[in-house]
Amino acid sequence: MKEILDAEDRRPGAVLDNEFINKCTTGFEEFKEALGKVHLGDILEQSGLRKSQLEDAAKLFIQSERVIFCWAMGLTQHKNAVANIQEIVNLMLLRGQIGKPGAGLCPVRGHSNVQGDRTMGIWEQPSEEFLKKLGAEFSFAPPRAHGFDTVHAIQAMHERKAKVFFALGGNFLSATPDTEYTADALRRCRLTAHVSTKLNRAHLITGQEALILPCLGRTETDAQGGGLQFVTTENSMAVVETSQGRLQPASEHLLSEPAIVAGLAKAVGTTNLSLSNIKVDWDELIANYDRIRDHIERVVPGFEITTNA
Repeated sequence: MKEILDAEDRRPGAVLDNEFINKCTTGFEEFKEALGKVHLGDILEQSGLRKSQLEDAAKLFIQSERVIFCWAMGLTQHKNAVANIQEIVNLMLLRGQIGKPGAGLCPVRGHSNVQGDRTMGIWEQPSEEFLKKLGAEFSFAPPRAHGFDTVHAIQAMHERKAKVFFALGGNFLSATPDTEYTADALRRCRLTAHVSTKLNRAHLITGQEALILPCLGRTETDAQGGGLQFVTTENSMAVVETSQGRLQPASEHLLSEPAIVAGLAKAVGTTNLSLSNIKVDWDELIANYDRIRDHIERVVPGFEITTNA
């Protein structure tokens, strides 16, 4: 950003998208003043880059009519994540690279069974509105205490405050920011369990007891009591689409992820008296995933089925 502002000073009106800045942003003068107080030497020392590298990057950015910035968990879960991403946005705003075709911001949030989790209420701090709807749908009182996000969950396991690790898909060990710390945290658990489509390195790092629960992959046919099933996935561009497997399952004994989760819920409901009054037909949800989507429609905002007049 400093290189871009310097280039604008040398060629006024030829570098910044001043029309976009004036129309679509606020605080530019304060931003420019604050950036002017930052010393280039400090930037070079803290980033470990050479000045020529920064100049090359700025030149490429200035010469590009359309730019898309992508980032993943290296930024999202960094201790300065919010500030770093704010500056990425500021950089893009200088050249009007937001809100036009072929340009913009692209946080790469993960693979297909991660996308849309927050939308479906999988969050350590769900809203009161969501909890009320969830409780009304299934006739129970959801806990109001906040849980842990990924980083704090690892810390809780490391401190032995969390004793069971249960994973749906993914390679948790390799995907998280600090591999050695995460491995040590997993080893301190009483139980680690992975619902997985394939073996990965995380399976080698276990708690006192360890389970690997192999499940159907999305490429395999999923035949349940209600016929062949499909799931919906959300890609990195926030597009929700149908996914239905066509391959013969690797084993006749493989269960689907919904079947494993629902089976676990049935088992907990029969052994935990405080949960035994929750009336959910788990077998129906396993047999026909449309019944799961019916619940989603009634609980999650924006998923109501609408018909054209």
